[in-house]
Amino acid sequence: MSIENYCNEILSELTPVYDMEASLKEAFINVIKYLNQYPENLSVRSKKNIPDVKTKEGIEKLAISYFAGFYSPTIPKLPQTVPDEMVSFIMRKVFGYSKEESDIIKKTHLESMASENAVGTLLERYLDSELRKSGWAWCCGNFVKAIDFIKYENGVWYELQIKNRSNTENSSSSKIREGTSIHKWYRTEASTGETMWNQLPEIMKNNNLSEDGFQAFVEKYLEDNINLGKGN
Repeated sequence: MSIENYCNEILSELTPVYDMEASLKEAFINVIKYLNQYPENLSVRSKKNIPDVKTKEGIEKLAISYFAGFYSPTIPKLPQTVPDEMVSFIMRKVFGYSKEESDIIKKTHLESMASENAVGTLLERYLDSELRKSGWAWCCGNFVKAIDFIKYENGVWYELQIKNRSNTENSSSSKIREGTSIHKWYRTEASTGETMWNQLPEIMKNNNLSEDGFQAFVEKYLEDNINLGKGN
């Protein structure tokens, strides 16, 4: 049986669980086809029981990760760790904050960190909402190494790596891209705060992408999903 047939069988089985658009199904199939051509780009945490992208069982495991990642709401969640009280003590001594003021800052700092942690995935969701219209597939589910979007066109795979800020890439991520055709783009320049929508790679242009569009998308996405996120 062909890889596409395996995928279609699995997608039919998942249809009662997820209300998938045809374009989303096609995106998943393209991700699996890509991994069949480049199995070295499959990335899983456990080195045991690595899914075989050429079998129905292996593809099914990846489908569960893919759609769980897609449908799980991206809503800021406060860290479960307890803040170090010494930080507030130092703020009061050095910067002259009162106990009440430092408690407010501690709370807003946690909220700020939680919001910052959500921006990257929200950016990918926004890009998916526009790029999928022109055949791009979002590699959600955390099982494609160093690549966030792929597109197959005229016999060529195009690969994108997306970062929210210029300083969020670690050395290992950068090294993976060496000697490859992976295109990289980041949204903001950390040293200036400037957004880089006017510096999109050629393959991303003409897809109606902008900072205003990103903000409008995030506003609607949070309005639609915030109650679902609270329920998790």
